[in-house]
Amino acid sequence: WITASVIDEQVAMRIRAFESVEAERNRNVHDNRPGLLEAIAYLGIAVVAVGVLIMVTVSWEDLRDWARVLVTAVPGVLALVLGQALRQTGRPGLVRGGHMAWLAAVALLGGSVAITGSNADWNEEDIALAGGLAAAFVAIVLWVFAASHPQVVAIGASMFAVAMALGARSDDFSNAVAGLSLVVLATAGVVLAERRALVPTLTARGVSAFGVGVGAFFAGFESGAYEPLAFVAAAALVALSIRRSVLVYMLVGVALVFVGLVSSITRHADDPTTAAAGLIVVGTLLVGAVLVLARWQPWERRTT
Repeated sequence: WITASVIDEQVAMRIRAFESVEAERNRNVHDNRPGLLEAIAYLGIAVVAVGVLIMVTVSWEDLRDWARVLVTAVPGVLALVLGQALRQTGRPGLVRGGHMAWLAAVALLGGSVAITGSNADWNEEDIALAGGLAAAFVAIVLWVFAASHPQVVAIGASMFAVAMALGARSDDFSNAVAGLSLVVLATAGVVLAERRALVPTLTARGVSAFGVGVGAFFAGFESGAYEPLAFVAAAALVALSIRRSVLVYMLVGVALVFVGLVSSITRHADDPTTAAAGLIVVGTLLVGAVLVLARWQPWERRTT
């Protein structure tokens, strides 16, 4: 085309640069696709985890104290090494497999700390809290080293364990303490996710919102005083969803309202028929409110 004077040399250079960028982009898309090696890596991690579980279940009573620790600590350390080895391959699928290995390592190492506490005759509440905190520490360190979706999930799961352990520190397990603790921890996750300090953002938002919802519902499960917390948390999530244009907050908020309504009506109704009638009435009122608002559109009138 240059010879035929259709384009000049500068245009040809821009075309070559564009084609080079597109080729690199297509190559990256192809490399990011799941592959056979990634599937085998996931299978291997799952098989090892099941093997450890079976060994613990079958041989637990016959193992000495030090062996009980090693049966989870050694696979946990090996999972860390395996995860790093898979990450160093540089292949996206194997890198993802490495992060999944690290997720398993978080659970195994947290469990080994809990077993160590059990061997030392700690209180059950202290054992659970130590295991949760150890898992949270490992998860956060791994996330700092290489932030990924599985590490965010590991942080969320370990925070859930910590909240449950705090609830267990009462004479009787306290749903309120466990739920409120989880709400506080998950709310911190929401704040960090919105500030882009906790990444990947999509997973951070989903895990944190789910934690807020579960904690708010859990807090009011047995205590009427905290029952409205689920609706307050749902309203906050929906408002944040509208403000930030984030769908996951809306989904969790609506789900929380639904679960809260069903739980409240069935809990306070004298018989199933009354509960069913109450749900029908509330659902009808909600749909009617939507139709009225959609037709009236007060937000449109306010702007005009």
